[in-house]
Amino acid sequence: MTAPLKTLTVKLSDAVIKQHAVDPTITELKDPRHPLRFRYRHDRSKGSWHLVRFDKGAKWKKAANWPDVPARVMLDSLPVVQARLLADPSAAATVDGWERVGQVLEWYAARLNTDNSLSKSRRGSSLSAIRCQLFPALGDLPLCKLNADTLDRHLVWHMQAEYSLSYVKSVLDVLKVVFGAALTLKKITVNPLLGVSFSHFTKAKIKPKGARLRHVAVVDLLAEWGEAFTTEPAAVTLLVLMLTHATRITETRLAKWKNIHLEAGEWFIPADDTKSKRDHLLPLTTQAVAFLERYRAQQRAQGYDGAYLFPATSRPGRPMSRSQAFAIFARLGAGEWTSHDLRKLAPSIWANLGVDSLVGKLLLNHALTELERTYFQAMGEVVKRNALERWHGWLDAQGFDALQDKTGARRASKPVALDPSGWLA
Repeated sequence: MTAPLKTLTVKLSDAVIKQHAVDPTITELKDPRHPLRFRYRHDRSKGSWHLVRFDKGAKWKKAANWPDVPARVMLDSLPVVQARLLADPSAAATVDGWERVGQVLEWYAARLNTDNSLSKSRRGSSLSAIRCQLFPALGDLPLCKLNADTLDRHLVWHMQAEYSLSYVKSVLDVLKVVFGAALTLKKITVNPLLGVSFSHFTKAKIKPKGARLRHVAVVDLLAEWGEAFTTEPAAVTLLVLMLTHATRITETRLAKWKNIHLEAGEWFIPADDTKSKRDHLLPLTTQAVAFLERYRAQQRAQGYDGAYLFPATSRPGRPMSRSQAFAIFARLGAGEWTSHDLRKLAPSIWANLGVDSLVGKLLLNHALTELERTYFQAMGEVVKRNALERWHGWLDAQGFDALQDKTGARRASKPVALDPSGWLA
């Protein structure tokens, strides 16, 4: 005769579950302290957790699998699950196997290290936020206790006392991406940050950074770069290309001569080198070609005929590193402006030169809508060239023409800064 199946009343723990797993007549365990049932599977090394709620009879909701979710984690998570169901009876009762926020951060950091869909700088900034801010503040926090309140007490309020609000928001955005990815890939069953926004923690407005470079500074910049070209040709060329084409620092420092077509007047930037992961084709005006010919001649005179416009100083066959590129800005910008300020300078002037904002998006390699792509499909390169010719014409009037002179002859006097809005009048 088959022994009757039994439900035992016990104090739930992993040890108790393992102890009774050897008796096939015991199918369920319950704990009088909690509205919780443990049910063994056919393979008795495994089981499942169920939350029992009474509303016109007992209603069971599966919460997790064991041993994926140990007894201690299940019991610690129970108050959060009960509160969730109290607010919304139709909500999920599920509990995640990870115990700490740090485990989710570690999982995402490992993914970032091998995610080639993101630029190296994007991966680096996200990993820095995880390593320097999120993990120290939240790593040991139980996952079931992560909410707006604990986020404020452990992370946001401490950070805002030391850092700018824009940086605090960027770190919070990284955390939201981490948990969004974990939910999408079913690593967690509930996103505790869903609906949480930066405005919950402060009503202060994040002010946009003011322009640290304006059109009136271009005359002085070009004059200084003209003086420095003889001793620092690579540094000056990096800055000039970023000014003349509004390119980012990384896509500029990685430029290869095989992608610079001086006769055709084109600069091709492959998708792997761009932040947007889209190929980018920039027209080279006669001014840009003349300047690059001068730079190429200078490199060859120094015995360099390698692949990169900006070779590394210490690693043969490699491009200039990020740290070397940023050191140029620290040295020649003297802390007064950054690579981002230089990139922003051109678009801030284009509008006053009559360049359409959509053409500006093309030149900056920003994403276009389907309608915008259709509109520019036939004439995109033409409008880009026209805009850059107008821009470089204005730069010539500010002193760019002197940098194109292979003799390096200096002007008798520095040109006067011209307001771009009146230049074409």
